[in-house]
This record gives sequence, structure tokens and C-alpha cells, in this order.
Amino acid sequence: MTPRVEETDVLIIGCGPVGALTANFLGLYGVRTLVLERLPTPHGQPRAITCDDEALRIYQAAGLSEPMDAHMYTVPEVQMTGADGELFARVVIQGLDFGNGFPALRFFSQPYVEDVLRQGLSRFPHVELRFGHSLEAYSQDAQAISATVRNTHDGSEYTVRARYLLACDGGRSTVRRIAGIEMVGSTYDEQMLAISLLLPEPPPPLCRMVCDPHRHIFVARCSGNEMRVDCTIRQDEKAEDLLQPERLREFIAPFVDPDRATILRAAAYVFNRRMASRWRDGRMFLLGDAAHLMPPVLGQGLCSGLRDAHNLSWKLASVLHGHADEPLLDTYEQERRPHVEAMLDTSVQMGRVVLTGNRPMAMLRDRVFRALDHIPRAQRFIRNFEFKPRPLISRGFMLGGSRGHRQAPEGTYFPQPRVGAPGGGEVRLDELMGPGFAVLVHPDTREASRRGAQALAESLGARCLRIIPPRSGQAQPGEVVDTEGKLDEWFREYKVEIAVIRPDRYLFGAVRGSHLAWLSTALRGWIHGPLSEREMPAPASALKSSVG
Repeated sequence: MTPRVEETDVLIIGCGPVGALTANFLGLYGVRTLVLERLPTPHGQPRAITCDDEALRIYQAAGLSEPMDAHMYTVPEVQMTGADGELFARVVIQGLDFGNGFPALRFFSQPYVEDVLRQGLSRFPHVELRFGHSLEAYSQDAQAISATVRNTHDGSEYTVRARYLLACDGGRSTVRRIAGIEMVGSTYDEQMLAISLLLPEPPPPLCRMVCDPHRHIFVARCSGNEMRVDCTIRQDEKAEDLLQPERLREFIAPFVDPDRATILRAAAYVFNRRMASRWRDGRMFLLGDAAHLMPPVLGQGLCSGLRDAHNLSWKLASVLHGHADEPLLDTYEQERRPHVEAMLDTSVQMGRVVLTGNRPMAMLRDRVFRALDHIPRAQRFIRNFEFKPRPLISRGFMLGGSRGHRQAPEGTYFPQPRVGAPGGGEVRLDELMGPGFAVLVHPDTREASRRGAQALAESLGARCLRIIPPRSGQAQPGEVVDTEGKLDEWFREYKVEIAVIRPDRYLFGAVRGSHLAWLSTALRGWIHGPLSEREMPAPASALKSSVG
């Protein structure tokens, strides 16, 4: 019997959060996509629990922010207690605004998030998800990837021919192993025990790092009635011993009555600082944990994978629709690797400070942090997360190919204030920019340059939005009211009048009207036609009611 052969544009291996999000973006851009998950059913395990404002903005771009928001929790502050049990640092989360339109730190239940992402795929008839199907091997030629897939339900095999293959299959990636790509870096001696709990009522608003060198503990309220307790496993201990019910009760007892808590999951994990030596093998790309593994100190493992998905998906769509050439795909690793490396290094350094097992060093750390709390500049550095690497692209798909100087706007993440919408009411800016490119025009721009900006937007299939000040009244179609004045502030800071925003909300370039032709020529050197996109589906309310 001749083996069955199927064809698709993109084959995604793994339907965790990164794989499912990537499939949602590709669905949004009209790309035929097949997602294969080796597990026969969703795993339902509460693994990752935190996301930042960038991740929430990415969910928004996929049209899923409403159902996500319904089951997330924002803690008011993060507390750190030291070797003496006393508070030595406090990071206030409530009210922090990094310009992305969302809270700086939120907690969630991973099964719910994955459910929302899978439900999101139902919006697209050209996206299919199959559980219980695993990749066995793949080969590639100049036109496509040929993947051998096994149906674990009946043992049968078939072939999938895909233009591109995306490995979203985690830290033990089968695809990466088949490609022969090494993971470079370190696996540390530190082991942690993660305990997920369900309580009969919402836990107290607690998020605390107990930085005791004897045993470090992280405890936090998550979404709904869930709570998380993570604690270090000492070198003289075995994980299997600590996973016994009586020991788990000991760990959670300081924070919650064990008799009133149901343990949803208890598992041991190790700290990793590892990255794939390369993220691409011809038509195959690595994303998320398949490309990089980082310590959990900053909670950036999943967030980094979501950034991968947003960066690569629109570029793939552009190439597949014939509106960009293959070199655009090289900018994926070029843009993402430096940021991931910076996040890895910061996570390791932060871990060395916060998780030291040396008692004299821990006591010194506590005294230093308490002293810094009286220095306004140091206070801002800690409380405003200035130690966290900024979302920034230094080289890649941007005007000039790289940032000309440190103050250049190209490659920065464009802010998302609330703006006045046509017809009245306020929305987040991205809601009006749409899922593709966007061109923003400052009120001071001359009429001829406005027309040029509009023509550029039309050639990109992009939305052109003219910014108008609050005193101008209600916005008309194609306009946004700069309600908070933040857009005018941005344009004046960089002394520009026209800005081109990429689909992933990074700035391609910004110029004065007199230099629009230069920007247009540079952009058209990469993008030859409109980024095909479907109308943004609006099933948020339906998803909200059908999940959980």
C-alpha cells in the first residue's frame, strides 16, 4: 500500500503554549497549518504560572486577550525575605506601567491558557490540530520538508509535505535531535520542587521569595483558587523522598492549611541555562524551549517562547504568500538570540544573588538591599525592573539594518497607550493598528507626506492612522485621538513625523515627512506586497464562555 501523503504550508510539532500560539498567528495570516501533538490528550498540568506585559500584548495580537484576562491574577507586590526571615526588598507591581497597556506581572493556570489557545484555533478552517501524532523523521529538499508521522492511536504512519517545519516540542525536542543540533550551556546542581495547590477559596494576595540559604521558597497566589509553592532540594536530599505526601504537607504548612488544600501537581525540576547552537536547519526552525532553556528566577521561559512565535509567524506568512524573500527568515534568530542571551544571563546573575546558599553572603545581601532601599535611584532600579533586559532589536529587519546609535528608535518596542477610537470610546492602540503592519502619522505632518504615508500603507496592506490631539474632538475613520498625549510625546522625543510599525509591534523605522521616500525604498527592499491577513475574528466572548 502506498503511504498516505498530505500537504500543508507549515507543520508545527508540539501544541504547548508556544506551538498553539504560533498556529493562531499563522491562522490569522491565512497560512495552512497542521499542528501535531504526541500526547493523546491535553496534559492538564499547571507548569508555567507567570507572564509579563509583553506576553499579554502578544496574546492581544492573536485576538485572545479577553479570555486570557478572565482567568489571570495580578499580585500587588513581590516580597523578598532574607536569612533572618525579615523583609529586605519589595517590588510593587500594582501601578507599574512599561507602556504595553497591561500589568507588569500576572499569574495564570497553564491548562486554562493552553485551552484558550487551542480553542482559538477553531477560528481558522485552514488550521488543524491532531493529538496522538508524533514526528518520527524528516528530510528536506529545495521545495519542502517531508515528515514521517506516526499515529499513536493505531500505529499507522503517513507523510506530511510542508513548506516549513516548526519545532515547538520542548526542551527534549525530537526535531532538534533529528536535526543534530546541540544544546550549548549548563545544567546547574540546583533542583527545585514545584507544588501546585487548589484551595476551596482564593488564596491571600501573596507573592513572596523566601531567600533563606537553608532552603529557598517561592510562594504565590495564582489564578482562581490556585496557589504555587516552589522550594529548593538540598544536595543531601533526594527528590523522590520529598515528593512523599507527608513531606509535601510540611512544605505547604507555613502558608496554607494542608487539610484544606488539594495537591494538583508536585514535580522536581533542574535549573538550565542552555541554548541551541543554531535555531534553523534549512526549512526547520526551533522555537521556545526547543531553542532555549533558562532558570525560572525571572519567570521568562514561556514569555521568551511567545516572543519567538510572534517574531517568526508574520515573517513566514510574508514569505509563503510571496510578499517577502527567504532572507527575511534569517532575521528571526538574528533578532531573537541576543535578547534571549541577555535574559539568560540576567536570570543566572539574579539567581546567584537571590538564591545563594552561603549564609554570610545572604546576610550581606540582605543588608545591602535594605541600604539600597534608601537611595532613590537604586530604589527605582529594583522597583521598576530595570535589571530586566528591554525588548530591543539591534540588528535585523529595520531601517538601516541595525540601530545607528543607542537613542535611535528603530528596533524598539512601540508603546501602546489608550487612544480615542472612531465612533467614540477608548481602546488600546493595537486594536486599531490591526494584526499586520501599521503606519502612524503625527498631526504636524504636511499634507503631501500624509498622502505618501497613506500610499505606503496601502501597498503593505497596512492601516494608516493619523494621530489627532484630544482638543480635536472625536476621531474619524483612519484617525486616533492621542488621549493620554503619549504618542505626541514619543514623536517629539525622536523628532519624527511618520512611523512604520511591524506586525510584532517593533518599530521598522520612523522619519520626518521629507525622508519618507528613503523609508519606503528601504521597506520595499524587504516587503514586496501586502501581508495577507484574514479579518481579525472576534470570538473572544465565545471563547470566554466555552473554556474552563
